[in-house]
Amino acid sequence: MDINLHGVNTGNINLLSLKGKVILINIFQTDCPVCQEEIPSLNKLYNYYKNNKNVKIIGISLNSDGLNSFIDYYGIRYPVYTINQSDLSKLGGVAYTPTTVLIDKNGNIIERFVGFRDFYFLSTNINILL
Repeated sequence: MDINLHGVNTGNINLLSLKGKVILINIFQTDCPVCQEEIPSLNKLYNYYKNNKNVKIIGISLNSDGLNSFIDYYGIRYPVYTINQSDLSKLGGVAYTPTTVLIDKNGNIIERFVGFRDFYFLSTNINILL
């Protein structure tokens, strides 16, 4: 999937470079209370998989104002990116946040989850694809 992500607390990346990995992308907005509530589960997920070379956990913010302060305030440990509108549409677009997109090792979107998901739900869905 040829999608460019612009790093906020990390370097820029293209999703093509992650082929062969299971990718979980959490799309959020900084002013979304449910998105904020989901961060501890995503941090736990990131910590659980950070040494697994076959899994990548990514956050994509739909807004960039105050994003660095937001990352610091909520203690986000996983890499956070911004995305342009045309690349966002390649992920299927986003009607509501948070939206989580699960991509298999071949670069195919397997699932899209809208709303809060906890560590156990997300890790179970990742493990199915490993």
